[in-house]
Amino acid sequence: MIGWIRRLLASSERLLRVSAVLTIVALGLMVWSMVVPTVWPVMVAMSIGQALGTSAFVLYLVVVARDLRARRREGGE
Repeated sequence: MIGWIRRLLASSERLLRVSAVLTIVALGLMVWSMVVPTVWPVMVAMSIGQALGTSAFVLYLVVVARDLRARRREGGE
């Protein structure tokens, strides 16, 4: 279990791809809840969709922080 997490965190490109996929899935759930505004689609979008979207945003912030740290270590802006 820990091995795949380490592999995921090893590459910023891979993190961005996972973030993009999670974002698309979360947006799909949100659109579904607006097209079919019944109880289950809304509940799924508000719980699972929000969790996926938040996870995608956190992964994106990790990549941005890594990039800023790398640029700071290089001494350039």
